[in-house]
Amino acid sequence: MDLGLILGIIFLAVDVVISIWNSYNAGEISRSRKGLGITFYTLGGFLPMSYVLAIVLTLVLAYLGYLSLSTSIFLLSFSYLVFGLEIIIWGIIATVSSLITTMGTRSWKAGIITAYDAFATIFDAWEYITTFFSNVRSARKAIDSSDFSIIDVLLILITALGAAFIITYAAYKEGYKARLRYW
Repeated sequence: MDLGLILGIIFLAVDVVISIWNSYNAGEISRSRKGLGITFYTLGGFLPMSYVLAIVLTLVLAYLGYLSLSTSIFLLSFSYLVFGLEIIIWGIIATVSSLITTMGTRSWKAGIITAYDAFATIFDAWEYITTFFSNVRSARKAIDSSDFSIIDVLLILITALGAAFIITYAAYKEGYKARLRYW
């Protein structure tokens, strides 16, 4: 197997776990601050899970031959453009939240998480900025192709959003029902 493929699978699996974890934590936050919890749920759980599921569905269906090349390219480019921007916004929010926690607790563990959040957000922003125009170009070329199917695009995006909602909302509700722990 290719090292890039292995790393890609690992990152997607970690993203699924983090999205579920963020949804659970958002449920706990919602008990005391409803608006903040819903914001954290949407940006940290639901949308990242949708991104991962859209990528996984696209790759699996393209590999099995159910999607055309242009539809697959469009879905990957579109997902990166839309959800990539959302992940950068979430990264900024997560970094600021981690920094506030680090300043409040003065814990070295929280400091490491803050440093990781800051590094990951900067890396994601750099990657997004440097590949923005090539992804736009790829999406536009895919739309102009004769084998592009908007129906397939809509079906995959609706399926990814629906499945992401079911998974993350279940985690959100479990977090909401859990007892808040004060440290």
